[in-house]
Amino acid sequence: MIDQAVPRFHAAVDLGASSGRVMLGRWADGRLALTEVHRFPNGPITQDGRLRWDAERLFEETLVGLAQAVRIAATAGGVLDGIGVDSWGVDVALVGVGTGTAMPNGSAPTFPSVPHHRGADADGPARAAVLVDAATAYAVTGVLEQTINTSYQLRSRAEELDARRADGDRPTVLLVPDLWVWLLTGVVGAERTIASTTQLLDQGTGDWAAELIRRWGLDGFDFPPVVAPGTVAGPTTPAVTARLGSSVPIPVHRVAEHDTASALAFACPDGAELLVSSGSWSLVGVCLPAPVLTEHARTAGFTNEAGVSGSSLLLRNLAGMWLLTECARAWSAEDGSAVDLVDLVSAVAETERDATTDVTPAVFDVADPRLLVPDDMPERIATLCRETGQRPPSGRSDTVRTVVESLAVAYAETVRACEAITGVTIRSVRIVGGGSRNRLLCARTAARTGLPVTAGPAEASALGNLAVQLVAAGHAPSLDAV
Repeated sequence: MIDQAVPRFHAAVDLGASSGRVMLGRWADGRLALTEVHRFPNGPITQDGRLRWDAERLFEETLVGLAQAVRIAATAGGVLDGIGVDSWGVDVALVGVGTGTAMPNGSAPTFPSVPHHRGADADGPARAAVLVDAATAYAVTGVLEQTINTSYQLRSRAEELDARRADGDRPTVLLVPDLWVWLLTGVVGAERTIASTTQLLDQGTGDWAAELIRRWGLDGFDFPPVVAPGTVAGPTTPAVTARLGSSVPIPVHRVAEHDTASALAFACPDGAELLVSSGSWSLVGVCLPAPVLTEHARTAGFTNEAGVSGSSLLLRNLAGMWLLTECARAWSAEDGSAVDLVDLVSAVAETERDATTDVTPAVFDVADPRLLVPDDMPERIATLCRETGQRPPSGRSDTVRTVVESLAVAYAETVRACEAITGVTIRSVRIVGGGSRNRLLCARTAARTGLPVTAGPAEASALGNLAVQLVAAGHAPSLDAV
């Protein structure tokens, strides 16, 4: 019998492409209260001439946040009952032999390096297709041929490692949340939702696609066992437990480690609601009971990623708030001071509401691969508009309108594409994540799709992370209850 009157405290480590945070969840009497205990910036750094994540700093910030969560729980008369980690997909660290790293309870000469997907080799898909054509790979993995894919990143790294490792050495592949779990517990593993982003997971078996791995020349890597979300990886190591100020080791759960799967953990797998997980990326599509591995789905630009409870997410990976963030970065460099993007978007939304402008903004393809790399985003957007014979945006407010309108158009096109593929009529739209706070985006999505739009929760990935932990720990009866 679950005593729901006793408060339970769990921490969600939610790593996004522009920021990370540690959220503390308090579950009691059938209600979940969230507190953000620590937030920290994230973004690519250049190291050894390559774009990478500042993984060592991000993990240090994680420990700072978890220590704060331990203190808050103790002040409330409780303990931290669990930890879960979710993050963006595709990027990996190589640990163990030949990489200069050791297990976290030993000495590590260097912290594991995590290359950034925006610095991936643009020729990766073409070179991989010589060995396995894109249609064959999609029929197995359900993942599109995109330059950011883990499969292509690993092919480049395999060539580098071959030159310096001894025969038989097999470095272990860990995606970002699995790396964090390893650093916290010393336990190696791979959670299914994050593994499904790699283009190396067999959708039929739910395990690594051994034949694809062999044909792509990746059998020199060790891929850990794949486990479902909702399992306990292990307790924190003595060193981590002490660092967090906890009197006892803390269980670390493998939640739905892909932040999109966590954000959409409550989606009904009936395909009747368009789901938009709006962060740096826009992940747009529907939740289904099984993946769709057809050529129609591939040519329409959809990828299949694992969801919670055996569901499957049929999604388009589109640019998202990254476009506005990069515009703000360029404008801040011009001004010599930070541009407040929230204020700018709010001002544009007021202009739209008051109907003080009747100029229809230009629309560009938010899936254009040229938008992936950090650069002068306003000029790049203007170029895309010119290429399609449209007037480029004039000024910052017009650029914001163009970005938002282009996202809304892409969402509306995805509604039609999902209906054509699944045969299910979409009746509503739900936008979750940080973009759900963007009233202009929600309003333009409603206008472009002609469907009712529900905005929120903004903290969807942290909520899903915590919900899976609570159920796995036996503190809540079901995801639906949470």
